[in-house]
Amino acid sequence: MARAPTTRMGLLEVRGRREVAARGARLLRAKREVLAGELHRLASEVLEGRERLDRTLARAVEALAMAAALRGEPALEALAWNAGREIPLHVSLRRVWGVPTPSVTVPDLVRHAGERGGSVASWGPASAAAARHHEEALELLLRIASRELRLARLGDEIQATSRRINALEQLSLPRLAAEAARIEGALEERDREDVVRLKRFRGRRRG
Repeated sequence: MARAPTTRMGLLEVRGRREVAARGARLLRAKREVLAGELHRLASEVLEGRERLDRTLARAVEALAMAAALRGEPALEALAWNAGREIPLHVSLRRVWGVPTPSVTVPDLVRHAGERGGSVASWGPASAAAARHHEEALELLLRIASRELRLARLGDEIQATSRRINALEQLSLPRLAAEAARIEGALEERDREDVVRLKRFRGRRRG
């Protein structure tokens, strides 16, 4: 940091920069608090979602094993082929304190029995249950993935904000305070010297 002029204007400039830096640190702290609150909320949703996903996947695996035992794997593979589809996903940006975080809009993926291709009778209860549980699991997985993307982005921004706060509070503000103290000291010393010179001048005039 370049030294400011040792003048009263220089002192005012340094004090102004110090106030701006302090205000910036306060704003960054407020931003970090809001982001941390959003992070905590998302983390709770992700943990809850993962627990639901684990339970849904367990049901899906159990239902698939039952369907395979009743129908045989070749029959299930044929049903799965007919049920294949594209899943439209829409990714948008949601801003929290100006921080863009990705958000994935997931459509409802669980279908009625007649919407998976083939007749309802060709599926049977066991195969339809296995398909339904897997669709539920996929929908949950995509919703959790969307939240985890936002979680990672918020975590990165909180770390970056903390680094900026530390740079201001541990580097910039102490340096500006030291610079202001240097100028204040120099001006006070100059004022004392002026007083001494003035006294000497008055003494000479009286003499």
